[in-house]
Amino acid sequence: MESSKEKMSIGDLLKSLKGEFPDLTISKIRFLESEGLLAPERTPSGYRKFSQADAQRLRFILKLQREKYLPLKVIREKINELESGKVRAGDLVPGMAGSLEVSEDLTAYDDTVLLREDAPSALEISPSFISTLEEYGLIHAHQGDDGPYFDKEDVKILRIAREFSRYGLEPRHMRMYENLTDREAMAFEQIIAPALMSKDPETKRRALDNLLQLVNLSRELKDLLLKNRVKEHFVKAGQPVPF
Repeated sequence: MESSKEKMSIGDLLKSLKGEFPDLTISKIRFLESEGLLAPERTPSGYRKFSQADAQRLRFILKLQREKYLPLKVIREKINELESGKVRAGDLVPGMAGSLEVSEDLTAYDDTVLLREDAPSALEISPSFISTLEEYGLIHAHQGDDGPYFDKEDVKILRIAREFSRYGLEPRHMRMYENLTDREAMAFEQIIAPALMSKDPETKRRALDNLLQLVNLSRELKDLLLKNRVKEHFVKAGQPVPF
C-alpha cells in the first residue's frame, strides 16, 4: 500500500503525464474528477493526493479519448464494467491484464462511432467547427437509430482537423486535401470501372483488391513526397532528419 508521502499532488500527476499528453491541464484533471472518473484521496486540508492507480486510470481515460474518441459516458461504462468484474480487461483491450493499464493496441475500439451531438464534448471542439467541416464536404454525418452520427473515419478527420487548427490551419485549408482526394478517386475509378461492370464475381473481387492496392500506393507516395519536401529544413538547421 502506498503511503501518503508516495502519493502525488495534482501538479506532480500533471508533470508525470504531460510528456505523453501535452494538452493535459490541471483544469482537465479537475473536470474528469467532477465527472466521477477520478476519485483522488483528500488530505484534511482538502488537497488532492493521487496514487499510481489514479495515474494509471487517468492514462487509460486520456488514451481512449485521444486515440479512440470515446465520449466520457462510454469510458465511464467501460471502467464500471472492468471494476464490477462483468468483463475482463483483456476483453476490452487486447493484451491488458487485470489492471487499467492500456496497451498501445486499442483495436477493440476500431469500430467506434460518435453521435453528432456528442462530438463537441467528446473531441473538445465547437459545434460551428464541425458544421464548417461538413459544409466543406470533409465529413458527413450518417443517420442512425439514435440520431445523426459520424463513423470512425469521420471521427479521425475531426480529430486531425482539431490538431491542425492548433497550428493555424483551418477547415478551409483542408479543402486542398479534399480536392486532391477527389482527383485521385476519379483516376482510380476509371482504372477499375470496366472490371466492376463484369458479371464475374472473381473479376469484381480482383478489381476491388486493385483499388485497395492503389490506395495504399497513393498513401505511401504522398508520405514520401512530403517527407522529401520538408526534410531540407532539418538539414539546413543542422538537425537529424526524424524520418
